[in-house]
Parts: sequence; structure tokens; C-alpha cells
Amino acid sequence: MGAYHQHVAVPCRCGGQAKIFGPSSFAPSSHWGIYCSKDNCEKMAVADSMEDAIDRWNEEQALEAYAL
Repeated sequence: MGAYHQHVAVPCRCGGQAKIFGPSSFAPSSHWGIYCSKDNCEKMAVADSMEDAIDRWNEEQALEAYAL
């Protein structure tokens, strides 16, 4: 049985939740992205795949925490 790697987006450093968006029937060639659920937060990460978008989001959150 192969290993299964689950990508989980961490909460935003401002306290908001990560919201994921991606391609749909309306926009099938759009990118995957993650943004903060709080209206006053502008943090966002975009990539060609959901996994890459989650990885970028998590890296940005970790870098921001490290900078504090």
C-alpha cells in the first residue's frame, strides 16, 4: 500500500481561515489559490495545482511567523 500525503492549509496568521478556490466549469483554466477568510486581510497564494497553492500558503504563513 502506498503512502498518502495530505496537503492541509494552515490558518492565516491574522486568525482567519484559509479558503481554497480553483478551476470550475465557469473558468476551467483558472489557477488554484488560497486566501484569508477575513475581509480586511489581503494574504493570498496562487499556483497551478491545489497542492502547490497550499504549499506556498503554508510557506508564507511560516515565514511571516518567523519574521515576528
